[in-house]
Amino acid sequence: MSDLQSIQTPHFEVDEEVGARAKVKDLKSHVHRTLADLDEHDKGIIRLLQEDGRISNASIARSIGTSEPTIRKRIERLVSDQIIKVTAVINPAASGYSIDVLMGIRTEPGYLTKVGSQLAKFEQVLYLGYTTGRFDILANMLFRNNDEQFEFLSSSIALIEGIVTTESFSVMKAERVDFDWEHAGKEKQQ
Repeated sequence: MSDLQSIQTPHFEVDEEVGARAKVKDLKSHVHRTLADLDEHDKGIIRLLQEDGRISNASIARSIGTSEPTIRKRIERLVSDQIIKVTAVINPAASGYSIDVLMGIRTEPGYLTKVGSQLAKFEQVLYLGYTTGRFDILANMLFRNNDEQFEFLSSSIALIEGIVTTESFSVMKAERVDFDWEHAGKEKQQ
């Protein structure tokens, strides 16, 4: 093995398959960034997108003091690194889904992920997480009306093998629904 083929650093490795024409691969693309890895420009981009998801890259660039191509590349990287997801959020109540339900589910041993993956397939399920404590799974679901909720609870859930018990909690009123999670370096205003 030549010296060139054995060179390895924390950021680069040499592809031995190309022999004398060793191709250096950037390992940074394989490292997943977290919020702690973001600089002030990235945090500023996120803050501005949280305030107005339709803001132009040029406006972001002016606010931050950099170029539009730089903003475009940074947004692309934030998306590809799965730090942000740019999407439209529908107000469920305004779209006809007025019944908000939280459900705790206990499963038989060995059925946790089987039950979870089956539940996650239903369009009514907005969120599903595996938990510790009294329940094995917690899910947030939306329904158009009580009849739809009843049908789901009495028919759809009953078909899933491995469920021991469920407990449903109807959300009467939400005190806070916040999709603008303020962890991008900005303090919440009181």
